[in-house]
Amino acid sequence: MVSFDPSDSSAMDRQFMLSQLVVPRPIAMVSTQSADGIPNIAPMSYFMPITGSPMLVGITMGLREDGEQKHSYENAVASGDFVINITSDNFSEQIEDVALESPADVNEFDLVGWTPVPATKVSSPAIGEALARLECTIHQVVELGEPNVPFGEVHLVIGEVVWVTYDDSILNERGRIDPLLLAPVSRLGLRSFLRTVPEGVYSLPRIPWDDYVAQQEP
Repeated sequence: MVSFDPSDSSAMDRQFMLSQLVVPRPIAMVSTQSADGIPNIAPMSYFMPITGSPMLVGITMGLREDGEQKHSYENAVASGDFVINITSDNFSEQIEDVALESPADVNEFDLVGWTPVPATKVSSPAIGEALARLECTIHQVVELGEPNVPFGEVHLVIGEVVWVTYDDSILNERGRIDPLLLAPVSRLGLRSFLRTVPEGVYSLPRIPWDDYVAQQEP
């Protein structure tokens, strides 16, 4: 077995270790807009659901590698909102393009040819090509990590989902969202990703405890 001692490793190496072992991770394709009206898109894979009441999600937004704040974070704090566009397979080839640490005046919608569309309840634009999206207002920001250190300082941005939009093409015959039709792409370590394909999906039953115990009896 190989050992890894966080106390003897850099912040970058620690985060890379987490990123390679906590996998796969869903990718929030976050769209925001600056106070100057410049749209921004950034993929963020430190992303999770939190609770249904209120409907909360969490995203950690760290520093850029140059030590500056991410434009997505600055935009979201200034406007009070953001949109999580679910990263489906139709986004798969351009994830790294919108991940580039581009200047603040770059419009990533123009960069990759995606369509900005108005959201229903927030000021940030949504991505028209997204098969599903969550419109969020900022519920809370929790400051974590080592301040002013890239791969250390992070803002845990907790967003309240105030509106959900999804395409009927991702619904099965029972009217429920089908993960295979949504075709989400997830993040693995470094620059590797994972597609959701039929041969990779399986189901398991969940039964009441008493039924489970009864099944174990000889």
